[in-house]
Amino acid sequence: MKTVGIICEYNPFHNGHAAQISSLRKMGFELVVCVMSGNYTQRGELAIADKYTRAGAAVCGGADVVLELPYPYSSLSAEGFARAGVHILSSVGVDAISFGSESADIELLSAAAEAISSREFVEKYSQSVKCGSAKSFFSLIEEHIGRDCSILSNDILAIQYIAAIKSLGADLEIIPIKRDGAAYNQVKLSAHELPSATAIRKKIEADGSFSDELDTYMPSKSLEALSKSVPVFRKNISREVIHFFRSMTPDEICARAISRSVGGSSVADDGCGIVDRLCNGARGATSFNELLYSAYNSRYTDARVNRVLLFSLFGVSDTAAKTLPEYTTLLAFSEDGRAFLSEGRKSRSLNIVTKPADAPCDSIQYTLGKAADEFYTLAMGNDTPIDYFVKQSPFYPYPKLLHY
Repeated sequence: MKTVGIICEYNPFHNGHAAQISSLRKMGFELVVCVMSGNYTQRGELAIADKYTRAGAAVCGGADVVLELPYPYSSLSAEGFARAGVHILSSVGVDAISFGSESADIELLSAAAEAISSREFVEKYSQSVKCGSAKSFFSLIEEHIGRDCSILSNDILAIQYIAAIKSLGADLEIIPIKRDGAAYNQVKLSAHELPSATAIRKKIEADGSFSDELDTYMPSKSLEALSKSVPVFRKNISREVIHFFRSMTPDEICARAISRSVGGSSVADDGCGIVDRLCNGARGATSFNELLYSAYNSRYTDARVNRVLLFSLFGVSDTAAKTLPEYTTLLAFSEDGRAFLSEGRKSRSLNIVTKPADAPCDSIQYTLGKAADEFYTLAMGNDTPIDYFVKQSPFYPYPKLLHY
């Protein structure tokens, strides 16, 4: 069976994602394995719906297996996010990796990946700006490969996937898919083009629900799976987040991260005084957004501030952020996915946890992931128990046929 993997967020799953899976089917791939961000995204935000609900929507939209890209890896910068995702895909035995790309130029993307993997590039990039920027990143790539390149923001992850495949020695065929439709950060929906997840989330936030009006932009069965849950918004946890940064000093937050992660020297991704700015901003902030805006600065991206906020909350140190996942959790699967999981059980080099209660509780990954999931339940509503995610089972469209 020819298998392909996708590293994704599906926040939420929409027609563009379904189109990618359909294209891969037409290429001859019989099974699609997705490694999907858990409850927190790569930009350091809360996912619009919990990980099991989003994974179920993905299977309803054509995926066969959805495995979790666990926290904190789901909220690392592009390099760490890509390495963790590639590690999981290569460990479970897929044949290829596919990703959306504005350029879809495999030669250009490979040259860029080669460039960013060189010591010379790393040194120049570190010197260019203390906290980095997308502009200097792209200009240095062009300088290194000696040609102009039309690489856009969505290609950053594509480049990092290819670099991760090389550095990890993963045996994966690379299948870039030309990204069509709305730009990833477009905030308005149009019935005449494939949507952006950003625009869909804006619509969901405006409506306060997964309304039937989204049927134009999402597979109907995926929307049905999502509509059984209540959308999650970061404003739901404003008080808790503000209280955290008001009640602790930057030094205390750093020490807590080092202790919880069993090592390190700072909160992951900090180094420019972001934790200090969050603590200072919390004194006058009255909402989650106000707190973030108080810490934003031209020296670093908004996403970096978002990530540091989460790393501070859950105690993620710089050392923990440099590791690779020790295991992954099965979130959803189809009938074909069930066969794939069964057949590959003995050959996999990474443990797939089916029941969250069976996860290795002595690992740092478990400790950090548990803290993150428990906090996420606060945003889901007052009736969500703290152990909600420990008691979940993978989504399967035919539960009456399932026998453990």
